[in-house]
Amino acid sequence: MEHDPRYIALLILTENSQTRRPLDTILDQFSSQLATLSKLDRSLANAIVYGTLRWQAYLDWVIQPFSDRKLETLKTEIIYILRIAIFQIAFMDKIPVSAAVNSAVNLAKKISHQGVAGFVNAVLRKASINFSSVSLPDSKSNPDNYISIKHSMPLWLVRKWIAEYGFDKTLRLCDTINTIPPITIRTNTLKIDRDTLISLYSSGVDNIAKTNYSIHGINFTKPSTPIHESEPFKKGYFQVQDEAAQLITSMLNPLSGERVLDACAGLGGKTGHIAQLMENRGLVVACDIDSEKLASLEKEMNRLGISIVKTLCKDIAKSEIDEPLFDRVLVDAPCSGMGVLRRNPDTKWKRDKKDIARLAIRQEKMLLSVADLVKNGGILLYAVCSCEKRENEDVVDNFLKQRPDFKKHSFVGNQTLSYYLSSQLQFSNSAMVEDNGYFKTYPEYIEMDGFFAAIMKRNVS
Repeated sequence: MEHDPRYIALLILTENSQTRRPLDTILDQFSSQLATLSKLDRSLANAIVYGTLRWQAYLDWVIQPFSDRKLETLKTEIIYILRIAIFQIAFMDKIPVSAAVNSAVNLAKKISHQGVAGFVNAVLRKASINFSSVSLPDSKSNPDNYISIKHSMPLWLVRKWIAEYGFDKTLRLCDTINTIPPITIRTNTLKIDRDTLISLYSSGVDNIAKTNYSIHGINFTKPSTPIHESEPFKKGYFQVQDEAAQLITSMLNPLSGERVLDACAGLGGKTGHIAQLMENRGLVVACDIDSEKLASLEKEMNRLGISIVKTLCKDIAKSEIDEPLFDRVLVDAPCSGMGVLRRNPDTKWKRDKKDIARLAIRQEKMLLSVADLVKNGGILLYAVCSCEKRENEDVVDNFLKQRPDFKKHSFVGNQTLSYYLSSQLQFSNSAMVEDNGYFKTYPEYIEMDGFFAAIMKRNVS
C-alpha cells in the first residue's frame, strides 16, 4: 500500500491539515514516496490531493447526510478517506465507483480497525448512490451558504466578497477559482527566445500558447514529463511563473547596470526575472528571512546562468539593511494568498479574517523599513498575490501618509512598460489598471492569478 496513490494522497492531506505550511512544501516532503509511483499514479495522487482540497466544503456537505456521526467528530484520517472517495466518484469520471469505495475501505482497514472500515463502507455505499440528490442551500434566501457549499469556499470569505463585490461577481470569482489553471512559464531570454522554447516544448505538452500580455510567457497543460525533469528546465531555459507575476517584474522595469533590491525574494521567481531584464548586468540583492529559501534561490540562479544576484538573510520588517541606496526596490510581500487560490486550494482552509489584518500590519512595516533604501528619484514597487483591500490599497495609502517623500507613480504613458505587453496595449488602457492607478488582476475575468501592485517614486526635496 506504500505504493498506492490514494494512500500517499491520504498521508499528504493529513499532514496538510496539521500545519499552516504551504502545500508545495508538503508535496516536497513526500517527494520520495511520490517518486515511487508510475506517471499515471503520480498524476492520480496529485489530482486527488488538489481536488479534495478544492472541493472540501462541498464534499463534506454531500457526505454528512449519509453518516450517523458528525464528520467533525471523526479522526482526520477517516474524514479524508471519505472525502477522497466521494471526490473520485463526483469529479473523476474514469474512476469506477467500486474502485473508489473499495480502496477507501482498504485504507480504513490499514490505518484503523474493522469497525471503522465497516463504517466507511456503509457511508460510502449510500453516499455514492445518492450524493447528487442532496439539496444545496437556497440561493435566494441563503446566498452566502449557497456559494460556500456549491463552490467550496469558507463562509467568512464568501460573506466578505459578497459585501464587497456583490453576489454575481462573487459567484463568477468562485467559479473561476475552482478551475484548474494551465501551467505558465517565463522564457529565460538570457539563454533562449520564446518562439524557440515553444518549438522545443510543444511535442511534450498540450494546448501550448503564448500568454496574452507578457511577452515572455507560455501556457500549456498536461506535460508528458514532470516540469523539473524536462531538458529545457534542466538547461535553464525557463522558470515556472504565472503571467501576473511576470507583469509585476516588468512594471519594476529594472535596467542594465542598476542596483535593485528584491526585499522578499523567496525562491527567486521574480529575482530571476529582474536579473534577466537587466541582461545580467548590475546587482540584484535578494533578501529573505528564510536561509533555506535563499540557498535554493542561489541554485536557481546558477541553473538560469545568472551571476549578478547577491543573497541576504534578513527580516526586513525588523532589521536594517546595511547597503548603499538602490535604484529600484521590489517588496513582493508575504500575504494571505487570496489571489492564488486556483493554484493553492489549501490556502482557503488555512486563513481567516485575522490573518489578513495581521499580514497587512507586517506589510506596512516592510514598506516603511525599506523606504530609506530607495535613492532620490528611485522606484519602490509594492506587490501582493491578494485581492483584499486591507492588503492592497490600505497598505499603500497608510505608507504614503507616513512617507510624503514618496508619490504614487502613474502607469499612464509608461512606454517602457508597454514594451513588455505582447498585446502592445498600455496598462492604463486595460482593465488591469483602475482609475486610482493601482494594478489589479482578478482571475474571474482574466486568465492569470490575482495580484495587486502599486509603483511609488521617491522625491527628496
